[in-house]
Amino acid sequence: MHKVLVANRGEIAIRIFRACEELGLKTVGIYAKEDALSIHRFKAQESYQVGAGKAPIAAYLDMDDIIRIAKQSGADTIHPGYGLLSENATFARKVRAAGLTFVGPRSELLDVFGDKVAAKEAAHKAGLTTIPGTPEPTRDFTEIQDFTAKHGFPVMLKAASGGGGKGMRIVHSESELEAVYQNAVNEAKASFGDDRMYVEKYIASAKHVEVQVLGDEHGHLLHLFERDCSVQRRQQKVVEIAPAVALPLALRNRICQSAVDLMASLHYENAGTVEFLVDGDQYYFIEVNPRVQVEHTITELITGVDIVQSQLRIAAGADLFADLHLPQQDALRENGAAIQCRITTEDPENNFMPDTGTINTYRSPGGFGIRLDVGNAYAGAVVSPYFDSLLVKASVHAPSFPAAVAKMQRALHEFQITGVKTNVAFLEHLLATQTFRTGEAETAFIDAHPELLQVQAKPDIASRLLWYISDVTVNGFKGVERQSQKYYPELQYTRHFAAAKPQTDLVALLKNEGAQAVTDWVKAHPALLLTDTTFRDAHQSLFATRMRTRDMLTVAEDMGNGLPNLFSMEVWGGATFDVAYRFLNEDPWVRLKKLRAALPHTLLQMLFRGSNAVGYQNYPDNVIKAFINQAANDGVDVFRIFDSLNWLPQMTLSIDTVKQAGKIAEATMCYTGDILSDAHPKYQLAYYVDLAKQLVDAGADMIAIKDMAGGLNTQTATDAIQQLAGLLKPQAATELIAALKDAVTVPIHLHTHDTTGNGIATYLAATNAGVDIVDVAQSSFSGTTSQPSLESLYYALSGNQRQPEVAIEKAQLLNRYFQAIRPYYADFSNGVTGPLTDIYTVQMPGGQYSNLQQQAHSMGITDFEAVKAMYAQVNTLFGDIIKVTPSSKVVGDMALFMLQNHLTPQDVKEHGEQYDFPASVVAFFKGDLGQPVGGFPKALQEKILKGQKPLTVRPGQLAKPVDFAAVRQDLIAAGVPDPSTEDILSAVLYPDVFKAYARKQKQIGPVTKLDSPSYFQGMRLGETVEVPIRAGKTLIIQLNAIGKADASGMKTLYFTVDGQKQEIQIRDAHQKSAGLQHQLAEPTDKNQIGAPMAGKIVSVAIKQGQHVAKGEALFVIEAMKMETTVHAPFSGTVTHLYVEAGALIKSQELLAKLQPGAAKQ
Repeated sequence: MHKVLVANRGEIAIRIFRACEELGLKTVGIYAKEDALSIHRFKAQESYQVGAGKAPIAAYLDMDDIIRIAKQSGADTIHPGYGLLSENATFARKVRAAGLTFVGPRSELLDVFGDKVAAKEAAHKAGLTTIPGTPEPTRDFTEIQDFTAKHGFPVMLKAASGGGGKGMRIVHSESELEAVYQNAVNEAKASFGDDRMYVEKYIASAKHVEVQVLGDEHGHLLHLFERDCSVQRRQQKVVEIAPAVALPLALRNRICQSAVDLMASLHYENAGTVEFLVDGDQYYFIEVNPRVQVEHTITELITGVDIVQSQLRIAAGADLFADLHLPQQDALRENGAAIQCRITTEDPENNFMPDTGTINTYRSPGGFGIRLDVGNAYAGAVVSPYFDSLLVKASVHAPSFPAAVAKMQRALHEFQITGVKTNVAFLEHLLATQTFRTGEAETAFIDAHPELLQVQAKPDIASRLLWYISDVTVNGFKGVERQSQKYYPELQYTRHFAAAKPQTDLVALLKNEGAQAVTDWVKAHPALLLTDTTFRDAHQSLFATRMRTRDMLTVAEDMGNGLPNLFSMEVWGGATFDVAYRFLNEDPWVRLKKLRAALPHTLLQMLFRGSNAVGYQNYPDNVIKAFINQAANDGVDVFRIFDSLNWLPQMTLSIDTVKQAGKIAEATMCYTGDILSDAHPKYQLAYYVDLAKQLVDAGADMIAIKDMAGGLNTQTATDAIQQLAGLLKPQAATELIAALKDAVTVPIHLHTHDTTGNGIATYLAATNAGVDIVDVAQSSFSGTTSQPSLESLYYALSGNQRQPEVAIEKAQLLNRYFQAIRPYYADFSNGVTGPLTDIYTVQMPGGQYSNLQQQAHSMGITDFEAVKAMYAQVNTLFGDIIKVTPSSKVVGDMALFMLQNHLTPQDVKEHGEQYDFPASVVAFFKGDLGQPVGGFPKALQEKILKGQKPLTVRPGQLAKPVDFAAVRQDLIAAGVPDPSTEDILSAVLYPDVFKAYARKQKQIGPVTKLDSPSYFQGMRLGETVEVPIRAGKTLIIQLNAIGKADASGMKTLYFTVDGQKQEIQIRDAHQKSAGLQHQLAEPTDKNQIGAPMAGKIVSVAIKQGQHVAKGEALFVIEAMKMETTVHAPFSGTVTHLYVEAGALIKSQELLAKLQPGAAKQ
């Protein structure tokens, strides 16, 4: 023996090549055309294509061509490996007849073991017990029915020439037998060319134990102990262990001796395995596998015997003892324990269907006691549908079975395979079970425990992040015009301030002594107190709430330590929820919890719509209560509770719930009109004083004034503006604050927007009038539609005894951070660069300004001056209402609706019954938001409601309580595995938005870890970014190149991730329709479907991702009044679709790409 041809593929071919090289033997490989890029082809010293023109598996079954290649290459030996032709007696005879050595037993033994009847007879002669079964294989279904009538169910159908679980079925009833019999026959015929079947009594759960033997032509035979192969799924081995640690030693010895008795009686030579089913202390012979087994590796590990080398040397005439120097049976010892796991490209989340595709990342384990037998696993390898799904066999060896389990768990954890689905997570789940760890698993273990299959594969974080980065790089961020990526200097922020506690820890005071203690402290505190809104209303007002949690957490601890004497920080509520889920791909609850942890001594404040929570509609009372309690539990201390119409009944439930939760209820009055003028008779000083008293009577701990929008009076909708009024002007602030301080005893908290430029002046007047707290923002996030500047107010109050207790140097140092990150959000800016005094007439809330601007832009309305003018007219039309979200949104929706439809207020008044108004407008006039001051304009209400009966009571009290348990089940059904209370509440408030967010998280991964420039604009060519996934785990990503769009608009982006190349395909949404580029099909790529002629695409019968059968119609092409149908040349999945109906095409133009293979279930 000097040159060996391996008649196999994949990992077993490589295993044999390695054994040959160690023995000094030359190697020859064979490969089917579809295997041309498989590793085994390159591991052989010579490789030749086999079975040209045949199907992939059929090529490896071409006996004559294999022998031709052996002779042509000068090989004198053929090793068949396992599977394929390894047990085929005809092949063995042909090899030997050709004067070549066949590595395996004598051909007549292959006949015996290939015939289950003969094998059983041999077993009986050797004294072995077998399971009752039919004596001969049959094609007669009646014989099988007679057997079941005698022995009952369950039974097992087996293919006469079968192996590896093919053609095998467990049947539990007569009806099931009729249903599955033909499928088993067809599978056997397709796999082995033999449709004869056996039937035998099925033992539902037992141990599957096999004994490894080696025999030589000199009459010597040795067993190498047993393997436990009981962990199976659908009769396919999943994990194998050696030895069978759960069986008594005496029983194991008896089983091994029975195997020796059988094989010695037949004078067996070479490697073989005798398989048994062990039920209690009884064991039954199943079959002999006269070849090397997949799991031979673990026997090698516990014995130190190289089974494949032994096969080769035995085939060359070697003696087990004289030449191989193996110990005698009684001297052979097993050493420790070993486990083998088969890593396959099967998807546990899709019923273990084989997955195909390109491996993006392949990192494997290693180290002491770990052995890998690799098939075709490397980064860039293409997993095809033609062959089995095995990627690599992982085997471990340790002194004990528990140590081997721990080592295998470590090995599985080290695997990193992306691009295709694998069973690694399932194997990890399996090895963690107590039943496996004790070695007691039986054949029915997996099938009897379906929870083992309910496992989520390891998330491919890198690929998901790359998909998101690629999409934004190519298509731009949602709602932003696509543009070239800007460069921002890398921001390396380090903490500036040591931990510092405030003079009075209000968080502790609230927790220990309650809200009354806090409000007493506020009233006694001489200096003006501040609430910093930078983390909420400031960015909501300036750039549509787009500030990311990541940019807050970077500086949050310094904010707490540098500004320890703030009254509070507003960090939550308002539009936070909607935008966080929809645009930032963030969980707002996570933001709250992380800010709570970062700011342990600062009161955290939220804006809460009394009956809407953080949504835009009324919710049942149990939702409001549950939301407040959860928000309080997660970190909110101060609830600023308001109603967009100042309707007290909408706030009382929330006030009560907040107080019961032990938090501060800051009840709010929304300021509109002008108390210095008589232009707005509904909103005079007496109105606000009376409202404040009502709020205190309702239980308010504090009163907030939300200075949002002024009023506008016109005689008719088309009249010129006659009177101007405005937001809370300085003199009005003096009078209002003074009156409120006289009327109520609770602290007063003032909130305004600096849109008109008068914010500081208003705050100075309010301070001198005795206001307790005002809202400010960091300078870089202040001014215009945001709050006044904290730093500016501090300096404005120089010399005033109420100057806030602020370490101004620290405040200004903090502001540099916000100055540095502000450019990240420039694309969302509302464009306001200075004071807007027309807000006095338009009366649009500063917080809505940027949001409405974005909304108008998305609808194609670019003239925002027209929007503002119409906003003012709608307010008058509605009766001069208070405008705070959501009531301000109603006015904005109506303004946009009227502009889009070219309507005037007069049109609405006269012909309102003809128009289909926005849903928010209808809901408003129905009373879903409550009752406005002075009621609704009745005539307009009737036209808008068109016969619907309006509400006159609080909507929440009429709403049916939400069934939270039902919502939870709905989320589970939608793919949220274990919904938290926070998830359930979010789903109630924003059902569609939250479910879309949950779905997207699976697609895009942890994008919250990306820096903001990368999140909002993607990456520049050549740019490298670091993404900290978790503590001590950082991805280093570089964008190397972006390919041109193909005919379907798909672009390929080329990345390097932690040193490994990876490609992502993204559709360029800005490409013109398909067919713009005339890309021709590549003639050598049979997966590409080309046009048989030039013409026009009449119809397209497929879509991307669809499975098609061979011969199925794909396209109809018309040319010169003649139609031609393009059919699928083979069964497969449509991976790319390049044309659409109506496209003009050239001859041989690329129409589609198909990936061959069966449909995925």
